[in-house]
Parts: sequence; structure tokens; C-alpha cells
Amino acid sequence: MYFTEAVAKYANRLGVTQISIMDNDEEKLEIFGNMAKYVAMKANDTLKIELTTDVVEAVTDADYVVTTMRVGGDEGRVKDERIALKHGVIGQETTGAGGFSFAIRTIPVMLEYCQIIKEYSNNAIIFNFTNPAGLVTQAMHAHGFTNVVGVCDNPTTLKTEVAHALGLGVNSISTRMYGLNHLSWMDSIKIKGIEVIDKLLASDAFLESSWEFGYFDKELIKMLGQIPNGYLYYFYYSEKALKNILTSGQSRGEVIRDINSRMIKRLKEIDVKSKPEEAIDAYQKFLHERESSYMSIELAGKKLESKQFDLSTLCIEGLEHVEEEGENFEGYAGVAFNYIEAVKNNTSMEIPLNVANNGAIPGLMDDDVVELTCIVNKDGAHPIKVESVPENNMLLINVIKRYENLTVEAIKNRSKDLAVQALMIHPLVNSYSLAKALVEDYLEAHKEYVGEWN
Repeated sequence: MYFTEAVAKYANRLGVTQISIMDNDEEKLEIFGNMAKYVAMKANDTLKIELTTDVVEAVTDADYVVTTMRVGGDEGRVKDERIALKHGVIGQETTGAGGFSFAIRTIPVMLEYCQIIKEYSNNAIIFNFTNPAGLVTQAMHAHGFTNVVGVCDNPTTLKTEVAHALGLGVNSISTRMYGLNHLSWMDSIKIKGIEVIDKLLASDAFLESSWEFGYFDKELIKMLGQIPNGYLYYFYYSEKALKNILTSGQSRGEVIRDINSRMIKRLKEIDVKSKPEEAIDAYQKFLHERESSYMSIELAGKKLESKQFDLSTLCIEGLEHVEEEGENFEGYAGVAFNYIEAVKNNTSMEIPLNVANNGAIPGLMDDDVVELTCIVNKDGAHPIKVESVPENNMLLINVIKRYENLTVEAIKNRSKDLAVQALMIHPLVNSYSLAKALVEDYLEAHKEYVGEWN
């Protein structure tokens, strides 16, 4: 809904004249589609907006397509996480065993959609928001759909939080993220072209200034010399994350399922077309509840807060006065909008994306999909080259990229052996016997989506 509202708000600027909202669930389309249509028309009543359950109708002549899907629904996520926990490994929907299961039933559907988009759209750029975003995008590229750009809001959220902690606008700083989706690090923070990350990380006050840093001990961040993506909590604190999930009695997926179930029940009680504001108000309350519960289980209820950091305490010459530089869209929608505007207007925009490596991270193949800060202009995304990566980080990147590539091959060949190889090398599984049991359980649990494997 908010994505559609944002598209409508900036439609003229982005050259957008029509929005097609597609969902193969008619009931959800009726509820959420009409809420999205209402807020979009409120923002821009000149747009043509259509709701459809037909993917061909939705993508015909489209210039841009946004894909976000959950094959198997919330119950699929619950199964993913519960099966992992049954075997004593972390149950999380994008990382480790849960991410593997999500991928094996999602990638075949995405491939079907990408083929339809190729046939019917106007050579559309596909912004993939579907998790696990990096792995799904890797699979699309491996099958020749190189027009797919993976989008995740974690890197942009981290940059925004750093800027806010410094009391600056997001365009007043330049940062670099590198790695893989949900496995990346920020190794550069520049203000007016001056590199400040070392001085910032040496400051306890700065490391206490944002909830984004609160997942990690200050000593760990200082040891790394870089700011880790929040999802690295599962790797750096794996035993704590597992213990906290098991102790809580509920997985994250079960929490989300219950919130979404109550939300759908409430929204079905409201006539969205005649009482859109009432429906939106109810939706916002449930959305706030959902967002407030993020990472609360893994952190055992630890409250994370942000507070202002005084940049002047660093005494860095040249930073006495920093002016805000232009407008920047934020969140998932912002990543897509910034990309479209940069291509359309040939502006040089700094955006973290999941794209082909093309030599940016040494040691990886050119066609390996990585998560990197890119410079986007009329020619598309150009990953910023990383001259050197700390050895420990590179080892982790290599292992997870190997896991991703094996998973893509396993899905392509419906191969249990390749699937076991993929999971057994993943650091959050790291066992042949566990990997074999997990693969068997996931294939059985999701047989209606994945079919029979060899």
C-alpha cells in the first residue's frame, strides 16, 4: 500500500502513468489492492490504476516490475522455521535452513514470472523484493534474466540510521556496503569526501547512538573495524539466537502469522471501498505491531534505541558545517525510485543493490550476485570496487556464495545430493547428517510446491 502511494506521489517525476497491482489471491487483492488504489489516487488522481489476478495483464507493456511473493504463505514460513528448530538449528526465513526452504519453492515460480515478463513487458527492469533476495536474484541471473535487480532495505536503513545518528541528512554522507544479501558490512563512511569510519568506530558514544548497532557488542564492531548488517547477528551470536528462539516458545514466523491472521480478520469486517480510512487505520496498527516485534525474540526482548551523537566531538577539520544535499527516497520503495530516477535523468546516485559482481569484489566470479553499493546512472548500476576484504569476511562470503550456487543448481536439477551439499557447508548447519535430514523434511513438507526430487 505504501509503496503504491509513494509511486503515485512521485509518478510525474518518474514518468509513471499507470500502475497495475497483481495478486493471485482474490481476497487479498480486494482488501489490500483497494487500499493501495485509494491512497494512490489520493496522492495523484491522474494515474491509471488497475487491479488484476492475471500476471500477463499486469506486466503487458510495463517498463518496471516489482516482484514480492511468499510461496506457501505464512504457514510455509512457520514450517521452514519449525523444521529447522526441530533439528537444533536456527529457524529464520532468509538465513540458513529456513532461507534454503523458502528458496526452493520460490525460485521456480519466479522463473515462470520472469519468462512472462520477458515475453509481454517493454523489456522491463525487474526489482526483486522477494526473499531471500540475493539467492533469488542469483537464480534469475543464472537462468539468463540479467534484467533483475535485487532490492533489500537493510543497507539503506543502515545508512539512514548512521546519518540520523550524526544529525545529518542521508545525502550528506557517502557509505559503502559490500558482501551478500543479509551478509554485508559497511566499511566506509565519508562526509564531504572525508573518511570518518575509523574515528566513529573508536567512539563508544557513536556505537551507542543507533538501534542498528545494538545487536552487536561494541567490542565486536571495533574488532571488525566495520559495521555489520543486522542479519550477521545470526552468525556472530548463533548460540544466543537459537537459545532465545527456543526459549520464547514462538518463532518469528508464528508471531507474524498470528498478527497477519488477526489483521485479515479485522480488515474483512470492514468494507474497504466504502470505509477506506477505517481500513487503513486498522492496517497501520497491525503493521506497527509487526514492525515492533522485529528481532525481539532473537534478542530476548532487549530494547534497542537511538540517540543523537555529537559529530563535533571527533574534532575533524572540514566538518564544522555540513549542508544537506538534495532529496533521497528511503526504504524498499526508495531503492527502486532512486534507481529509476538515476537512469531516467542520468543522475549519479549511490544505491546498495544486489547485482552481478563484475570484478567488484576480488575472488568472486563476475556473474556472482553480490550486495554492493553501486553508482547508478543512465547506463544502470555500476558496483563500487572493493580493493580488499578482511580475510574472515571473505571466507564467510565465499562459503555462503558457494551455498547459494549449489542451491540454484539443486533446484534446477531437482537434486537431493546437491541440496545436501549446499546445506552441509552453510555455517548455520555445518553437518552432513543435519543437512540430509533437513532436505528430506523440507521436500516432504512442501511437496505441493517443489514436486519430487531425485
